[in-house]
Amino acid sequence: MAQSDRLIPEKDRCSTCGGAGWTWFEAEPDGKWIVCRECIGTGRTDHKGRKRLRPDEVVGA
Repeated sequence: MAQSDRLIPEKDRCSTCGGAGWTWFEAEPDGKWIVCRECIGTGRTDHKGRKRLRPDEVVGA
């Protein structure tokens, strides 16, 4: 999870982005971060809270 100022409990995290609020989109020639469409950028399954900060680095790429 990229944002540590507000930790999201495990049971409330979006399953698509893991609570980050952003997902990595592989585009040619480079990829980019896009807002998670499942949680609308909040990182939570209930959509409460503010939009999460975009991660600086690519995790696992």
